[in-house]
This record gives sequence, C-alpha cells and structure tokens, in this order.
Amino acid sequence: MVIPEVANAAGSDFSPSLKNFLLSIFAGGIVLVAILGAVVGVANFDPVKRT
Repeated sequence: MVIPEVANAAGSDFSPSLKNFLLSIFAGGIVLVAILGAVVGVANFDPVKRT
C-alpha cells in the first residue's frame, strides 16, 4: 500500500499547492503583459492631440 503524500513527494520536487501557486503567478504575469501591450498599442494607435 502506497501513501499518496509519500508517493507524490518522491516523484516531484514541488508540492501540488506550490506548483499551482507558481503557475498562477506565471499566468498572472502573462495577463499583465497582455494588458500592458494592449494599453501601449492603443496609446500608439490613437494618440491624444492637445492644443
């Protein structure tokens, strides 16, 4: 009989919760870059003309 925690710890460097946490930070970074890219793209495409 294999204990799931022991089997999981032996086969992986990270715990599942740590892995999910790191993946969520990575996904958040991708979303942030996409938002910043959209803002820069719109700012360059439609500049504000001040008089």
